[in-house]
Amino acid sequence: MKKKTTFVLDEGIIEQAKEIVEKGTFKSMNAFVETAIKDELVSINKERIKEAIKDAAQDPLFLADIREIEKDFEHVDFEEAEK
Repeated sequence: MKKKTTFVLDEGIIEQAKEIVEKGTFKSMNAFVETAIKDELVSINKERIKEAIKDAAQDPLFLADIREIEKDFEHVDFEEAEK
């Protein structure tokens, strides 16, 4: 579902965006802005995941769980490697 909204943006940014749209890279300013926001959201979410992984790498309980899981699957991995 689409929802109409208004933003106040720097004039230079608007002009650059208009130039890109006029060259046909995007079908409209709406499409350009939506794509830019989606791309930024993807980037932010990737950074959040990276930070969560870094935090987990420092968490002793998480690391202990990983070692336990590796131990549980040690023989399965060995059997697979022999094939």
